Amino acid sequence: MMDMNRRRLFGLAAAGAIAAAGCARSGDSGSGIADAARAGTREIADIVGPVPPISSFPTVAEMNAFIDRLAVEQHDHVTITEIGRSRAGQAIRNVRIGSGPHQIVVLGSPHCNEPIGLATTQHLMGRLAADESLSASLGVTWNIVPLVDPDSTLLGQGWFGGPFTRTNVARNFYRPPSELQAEWTFPMTWRGNPIGTPLPETLALMKLIDATEPALVASLHNADYGGGFCYVTGGDADYWSALTGCMLDNDVPLHRGEPDAPGARLLTEGIFAMPTFEQLCDAEAAAGGDPTTGSGGSSGHYAARYGSAYLVSELPLWTDPRLTDDSPSSMSLPQVTLEAAAIMQEVADLTTEVLARTAGLLDPANPLLPLVQAFIPAASAMAAAKRATQVPDRIATQAEVATDLYGWPAMVRLRIGGSLDRLLREEAARTGSPVLQDESTRFGAIFDRWCVEIERDAPGQLVPLNRLVAIQAATIVTSAARLRDGRPL
Repeated sequence: MMDMNRRRLFGLAAAGAIAAAGCARSGDSGSGIADAARAGTREIADIVGPVPPISSFPTVAEMNAFIDRLAVEQHDHVTITEIGRSRAGQAIRNVRIGSGPHQIVVLGSPHCNEPIGLATTQHLMGRLAADESLSASLGVTWNIVPLVDPDSTLLGQGWFGGPFTRTNVARNFYRPPSELQAEWTFPMTWRGNPIGTPLPETLALMKLIDATEPALVASLHNADYGGGFCYVTGGDADYWSALTGCMLDNDVPLHRGEPDAPGARLLTEGIFAMPTFEQLCDAEAAAGGDPTTGSGGSSGHYAARYGSAYLVSELPLWTDPRLTDDSPSSMSLPQVTLEAAAIMQEVADLTTEVLARTAGLLDPANPLLPLVQAFIPAASAMAAAKRATQVPDRIATQAEVATDLYGWPAMVRLRIGGSLDRLLREEAARTGSPVLQDESTRFGAIFDRWCVEIERDAPGQLVPLNRLVAIQAATIVTSAARLRDGRPL
């Protein structure tokens, strides 16, 4: 089970049977929607529409320019409202489309390193604004916030234009610690204890949720390597299968590992029940943590006061056929578990040593520094949890090796290593310090080796970006259609 340190490290980051309500598929050639194979598919596909090939994710400037164009070109159909300002003073805007009775809030980039939702909201906004009948047919008022945290997105958008390799993403990685994430700082209480200090970005989202009392909050996320999955707050077997069908129809395998939210419950392969805030904290406490030191709740936890349903779509940039391969590997399961622990502990130890040698030389105002510092105890705790895990003494499957070695441990190496490597390079260039230059060279060689190993052993197969957009858009539209029809979410 994922522990609280993993949640704090990566966040609600970091997946059955085919159902009757299907989803749009976007072909690599951008030729349009595949023929409907199940009842209900056509409406979803028609609303989502064709998603042409995508070669990059929108940057902050590009997304703001797109919203500005909508305001001019579709002013009769779109209302754009500034709901708040970021810590650096950037506008956080809500794009309202439609006037139906069902209010839906869509968060396009709840975490700055997860840009699939930027492309998805851009596609949906353009599609819905151009054709009023689409929103009318669903009875929806859309409230779309494409840029939840524009400041952090600016710091991490260096890889949005490609090349889309695990190494390039790692070298440009940025994601603030959980206490500086808008999606994890909603004020909550647990056993009478107040938890969470909302950021300005969080306050903006709270204002929107309070004003709309939405029937559904859809939070769009993505992982790096693995399978796809969703968190939901309810629904039924038809709903869950419709969501997994969106992924399977677009050749994205379902996640077969554990959820990254403590206390989450598996409903069916690829679908987890999102824990309430109380359940999440109870699970953290049971694992030996102190939930009162946490950063707060999610948008779904906050919106629960209005009875809002919650949908989290988690999609991978890269998949791997080994993730669903149950054939035996060359390693035992205990070996896999201990090697995973060793990788995470090595990263924590090396990072600790580097920061000790560079004490007093790094700019405390560099946003990468608190990120790297927060990684250390989290990675150590994850390693300890792995070492304490009791697993059967048997041969591991290829899927277990791919998940347990090339999933989380490799991600720890890439994210922590990439952040530290970037921090040292920036600070060495800023100061000209020989000590920092030496540390940058020394650790840079280690990080290069990690990247070579991961690109050799698990580079992953990049999912065509338009397929990822088609999946996320279809999950939202599927949920909206169920709202209209009075079906459970």
